[in-house]
Amino acid sequence: MKPISLTHLISLIFCALLSVVASAADLEREKRLADEIKNSLIVGEIVNLQAAGAEFIALINNEEPDQPRGSVIILHGMGENPNAPQIVYPLRSQLASLSWVTASVQLPVLATGATIDDYLTQIEPSASRIQASLSYMRTHFKNRPCVLVAHSLGAMMAVNFIAKQQQLACDALVLIGLPTLASDLPEAQSLELLKKINIPTLDIFGSQDLASVKEMAATRRLTLLKNNPLNRQVEITGADHLFNGLNDTLVRSVHSWLIHTFKPAQ
Repeated sequence: MKPISLTHLISLIFCALLSVVASAADLEREKRLADEIKNSLIVGEIVNLQAAGAEFIALINNEEPDQPRGSVIILHGMGENPNAPQIVYPLRSQLASLSWVTASVQLPVLATGATIDDYLTQIEPSASRIQASLSYMRTHFKNRPCVLVAHSLGAMMAVNFIAKQQQLACDALVLIGLPTLASDLPEAQSLELLKKINIPTLDIFGSQDLASVKEMAATRRLTLLKNNPLNRQVEITGADHLFNGLNDTLVRSVHSWLIHTFKPAQ
């Protein structure tokens, strides 16, 4: 075997270190995002949660309705935050006005310039944040049902989390723009993991969505039909991956399916 030169060895070590740095959650960036949200927050309140030795924020919207419909935990997409103007803010604010208690969660973010492959390594670590958020909502808002609503990479994280639960963690799942991406990571195999989920599930995507979302829509639909009679797939005409201009339609679609799936609290 040809010996590795010192220069080559240093290059390999440097590349490996870059890979580790790129795939580690950027807690300083998360803190900056949290500070920006604190300075601009108008709707809801911030709570600090703990998971895997790190602190992260969640935005709680509680309109204190006389008859709360249940709790909704919202997971954002890649590199976003719990107050993102597209999808996340409309969901957390409008669902709260419709008598749902909402919690929008900060998922791990990476350093600027991180790739989608880097972000896929955060699917597994995100599970502890999802669990901490569920525990908080279960403790402070005992109303049921509990619903997990997730977009894009957040939807991949939600699928991985729910598929691996031994006991019921949530009562329903809403997946918005769930992509199918090439990866060797078992936690990124969303189509396979989806087969293991039997709680009521809504799959929403746009007619102008990403190819990684649209191309496997028919396959997702067949899986959903086999899993639970309450499962539905909805394609929103004209919507892109961020539902620009159609966020209200998205919220109405989620709310309509939820009230169809669960009877209002008595």
